[in-house]
Amino acid sequence: MATWEAGSTTNLILMCCPLCYHDRDSRDHLFFQCSFATEVWDSVRKMVNMESVNNTWSSVMQWMVQNANSRKLDRIVGKLLIAAATYYVWQERNNRLFSSVQRTPDMLSHVIISTVRLKIMGFKLGRDRKHRNLLDTWQISIKNLDCDPG
Repeated sequence: MATWEAGSTTNLILMCCPLCYHDRDSRDHLFFQCSFATEVWDSVRKMVNMESVNNTWSSVMQWMVQNANSRKLDRIVGKLLIAAATYYVWQERNNRLFSSVQRTPDMLSHVIISTVRLKIMGFKLGRDRKHRNLLDTWQISIKNLDCDPG
């Protein structure tokens, strides 16, 4: 929309972030810098020990590039969390633009955590002790997992 050089007040309002109403609606702003998205990101990133990844698109993408091929469980869960966070923030943006449905950052964080938790519960992990901390963080009991018999 910015490339159309919007001239009317209506068009300028449409270019504003529908989550915080304080900045231009853009990829960099929307997913991690918007105050709404920052609150969501700060809430969920601690679940995967990503406190050192700040709330900028470039920082998150740098982490993704560094861990793109990692097969470690904690890195896989981190990638899932980033995907879920961006998906649900985008969904919330669209809900606010096209419907009257609105969730708080806490509600959205809960949806993201629940989604990733359910995905983890579907993993075939076996009974490896090195996964115990991650499962404890996500409040998943080993007996609730689809475990390999080995």
